[in-house]
Amino acid sequence: MVFQRSCLRYAHTSGHTSLIYTKDGESIITCGSDGDIRKWKGIDDDDPTSTCLGEFVICIADIGDKLLASTDLNTLQSYTYPDIEKAGTLLRFTAPVTCVCIRDIYTVAGSEDCFIKYIKNGDISTETQLEGHEGPLLALDVSAKGLLASIAGDGLLKIWDLNSGTEVKTINGLMKTNSFERAECLGTPVFEPENGNSLAYVQKKEIYVLNTNNWELQFKLTDERNKGNYSCCQFSKDGQFIAAGTTEGEINIFDYARKQSIKCETPSSECQAITCIAWDTKNNLELAYCDASGQLGTLFSSGVTISDVANDAEADEVDFEDIDFERNNDDVVAGSDNGFNDNYDDDEDVDGVSIEKLKRQVMKSSETYINGGLTGDEDTKDSLAKSVHNADVDDYDDDKHNYVVKTYKQQEAFQPSSTPSHLEHRYLAWNNVGIVTAHSDGADGSIDVEFHDTNIHHSLHITNYSQHNMASLSSTVLSLSAEGSSKLVCIALAASGNKEWSVTLPDCESIEALIATTKIVGVATNNHYLRLFTVMGTQREIISIPGPVLALAGYKERIIVCYHSAPAGEHKQQHISAMLIQTNGLSLRTQHLPIPLPAERKMTWLGFTDCGSPVFTDSMGLLQLFSLKSNCWYPICDSMKQSQSVSNNYFIIDVSERSQIVQAVLCRGTSYPMTNPRPMMQELNMRLPLCDMDSEKSELEDALIRASFMNVDGTDKIIKENAIKLFALACRTEIEARAKELIETIACPDMLLLAVKYATKLGRIHLSDKLCELMPQVEEQKNQREKDVANENIPESPLAQLNAENFVAKSSNTPTSTTNLAPKSMELSLVKRVSLKRFVGSNTPTGLKKFSFGPHSTATTPTNTQNSTTSDLDMEMQENAEVSYSESKLSSSDKDLTRTPLNSVNPFAAKRKISDVDGNQKGFVFGSDKLKMIKK
Repeated sequence: MVFQRSCLRYAHTSGHTSLIYTKDGESIITCGSDGDIRKWKGIDDDDPTSTCLGEFVICIADIGDKLLASTDLNTLQSYTYPDIEKAGTLLRFTAPVTCVCIRDIYTVAGSEDCFIKYIKNGDISTETQLEGHEGPLLALDVSAKGLLASIAGDGLLKIWDLNSGTEVKTINGLMKTNSFERAECLGTPVFEPENGNSLAYVQKKEIYVLNTNNWELQFKLTDERNKGNYSCCQFSKDGQFIAAGTTEGEINIFDYARKQSIKCETPSSECQAITCIAWDTKNNLELAYCDASGQLGTLFSSGVTISDVANDAEADEVDFEDIDFERNNDDVVAGSDNGFNDNYDDDEDVDGVSIEKLKRQVMKSSETYINGGLTGDEDTKDSLAKSVHNADVDDYDDDKHNYVVKTYKQQEAFQPSSTPSHLEHRYLAWNNVGIVTAHSDGADGSIDVEFHDTNIHHSLHITNYSQHNMASLSSTVLSLSAEGSSKLVCIALAASGNKEWSVTLPDCESIEALIATTKIVGVATNNHYLRLFTVMGTQREIISIPGPVLALAGYKERIIVCYHSAPAGEHKQQHISAMLIQTNGLSLRTQHLPIPLPAERKMTWLGFTDCGSPVFTDSMGLLQLFSLKSNCWYPICDSMKQSQSVSNNYFIIDVSERSQIVQAVLCRGTSYPMTNPRPMMQELNMRLPLCDMDSEKSELEDALIRASFMNVDGTDKIIKENAIKLFALACRTEIEARAKELIETIACPDMLLLAVKYATKLGRIHLSDKLCELMPQVEEQKNQREKDVANENIPESPLAQLNAENFVAKSSNTPTSTTNLAPKSMELSLVKRVSLKRFVGSNTPTGLKKFSFGPHSTATTPTNTQNSTTSDLDMEMQENAEVSYSESKLSSSDKDLTRTPLNSVNPFAAKRKISDVDGNQKGFVFGSDKLKMIKK
């Protein structure tokens, strides 16, 4: 038996598509992301009946005279059939209904809000809710025993008893997802239809079959010829066959009793991932399927079986008893067209065809199909030579065979901050300037432009004659185009006179991505060109892009172009790179950046912060920022961890480095915001994914690290506050080595003084002395880093260098200053210098030495004579009085204090009182709440 495919028919727009057969088996009903349901009399029906139920319909079910459908109102709605008129609402949810099943007296539905609800006999008063999943419901099924199997995005398969409403069994290890729309594997648990003794579900490239009596694994079904993972499966109505679809458009049919694969025709290149399979309710040898691109197809048996060939041979009076059906592969000869020895000596019939040879070919082909040894290539459906080549490659010349390299689909180009194009009402752009909304109702549709600040421009209403579906908005220009179009239309908002201009690309070149900033308008084309224009339409640059474009983003005179640097690899790893372009007059600088996109994730948003740093978001809500100072990517915010449900998503609008917030729209159960009602923006806090984020230490480290590489308001203050808090925390936990290490790492003289003061206040004199010894080292590190930056020993971003050049050009009258990697040191105040002088003078072992505080002062050394303690104190008091008297007379040049190992001591520990001396000539010095004895 061989199953063949019909031609694919367009059913719905691209997106999740579902279908069912009616009870009588005469019609196929499909639903899709366009909100329509269509009734097909067969695959050849050229005029199916179509009815619009809303913006989208995810799943449907048939109960004879009623049709159940999930609508955009988050309800399970009942409609009359075949009139398709509303007959009431059965179940209500807080998110779209994703799956529905009807079995005997039970009507069960699951939603993206993680809940399952069911009713009995269609009575809404018997509604029962099942809770336990932590992800959006993907698929469910009900058995004849009253058991419910459900699979959700949390990676769990749960078994429920509908009679009691309790959970029976939980199986983990399935694929996880946070959205039904992004799910590649639905799992689709299906019970054996006769008595429900078996449960089958798909996982990766295998079909698992469980025994429902003890929930143990019975066996697995797989086909090694598959290129993709299984996405869904379904039993035939009599339970004889089980069919499974893959993410590459393949469909496998297994004989359930014999556990063997039946040959199926391979898919065409147009077929995408299979989203739904339904068996004909009357014909057990036919099924229908839909794919992710909205296409409908059928799979049917050709009716040719081995027994049919044998009967035809018996009609020709051929004796089968003399034929050896257990021949080895040695009978297969490479190089022959049919895979067998053409020189085999058999009698030929009157038409010149050997019946014996034909019979052996059929029997050998059947054995190969059953054993799964034949590949599914379209040009080798009946070739056994390739199956033998797969088993023993040494028997064949490699030069005569082509090897297929496994590839994965690349992410298509998209416009950041826009919603899918198949929606009737959608956002073309939503950023910190305004909102561009497209409406496709009416003959041509329309485009509305709203500005957050009406001082920039008043709102616009534009008739969409050119069917624009791409837009980019800045405070100076609105750019419009369409996918596949070669025309760019721009409206200058701040100009006077003729504000609109347009340009047509040459040589059938089409636009794939679009960006508009306050200075530049850029388009990426299918020829891998990046064309740059000024706001008023002057052609600025044309640059070649190294690969297929993915997205564009811009900020003032800066543009980032993301493109595919290589085909997608294993585990659906997207290889994406970026060009960061900075323009300045007629000059241009470019920096190439690799994009750190994790495996099995896609880029969903691309943009810039309010300080001009590139940022992007992936499909799991991770926001990453590129620092132009360090040339590194940093994960600054995980929006999924700030969401209360795994089915919720955040639609990123804007990122602010200065205020450390991310503006986004919360999408409950969906990936994109609705146009009506207009959702409210929320503010997400930036937070690095550090270890032990619940601890106080990690919170301080998070704030310190973010302030070190981001342009935060009050950077110096934040660094000092968090660093001294970390220092204090290390002191309180008795880890002085960590406290000292922190000061060494920051290498800031101001921080060193604060740390010494705090350590002295806590009475940790030993730590204070160690920190005092670091002063020359810290000063040396600071000076060395300044020299390295001046000598360009530390590589900087080309864009950072260009910004520095612009600054020099604008301020040519002022001397340029080198970039300090450490915060600027604070000069010693007059009080600290006085305290420092008093402390050094009182602790000089060889008499009191006067040292210079400025370049104009002179140092004198007293005579080496023995003085009493009282004369020493008098001299010190006189010295202090002189310093106090001369405070107001210090010149500006005296404020610069050159630090040496001599004066690199603890100036805060010098605030000590001298008491009376005893007869042993000893003085007691009090400092920082601790008593010390010093011999004079």
